[in-house]
Amino acid sequence: MAAAYRVELERDESGWWVARVPRVPGAHTQGRSIQQALNRVREALSLWVNDAAATDLEPEIHLPLASRRTVDRALAARKRAERAGEEASLVTLDAVADLAHGQAMSVRDIAALLGLSAARVSQLALEAERQERTPNRVTKQTARSKR
Repeated sequence: MAAAYRVELERDESGWWVARVPRVPGAHTQGRSIQQALNRVREALSLWVNDAAATDLEPEIHLPLASRRTVDRALAARKRAERAGEEASLVTLDAVADLAHGQAMSVRDIAALLGLSAARVSQLALEAERQERTPNRVTKQTARSKR
């Protein structure tokens, strides 16, 4: 297993990213972007350790507190949006199954009700049918309750 090294990254006053590996004194460099700084710190690390190309770099990016909070809020919002999207997909699949099979509605009517294209409704109807035929599957309700 390859060694892992924590890499501290911080922007200097001229906007460059300064990268250093605390465990390896002398392994430091800079780059115009985070990725460039990481690439260059790997090169610098190769002067101090064997097989630096195979090591895992674990970036720890230092930002001003206000910026860190903004980034954290953005990441949390994206995670919530992802979960909401997953739930929307499950509920939409349930709705298509109910309307197509339970109510015997046409694909066009379901599309109009759900604001989807008829082609997408057809895809979802096929997916719902496959799920109904798959033995030993976790029900959608059980999957939702685990969240």
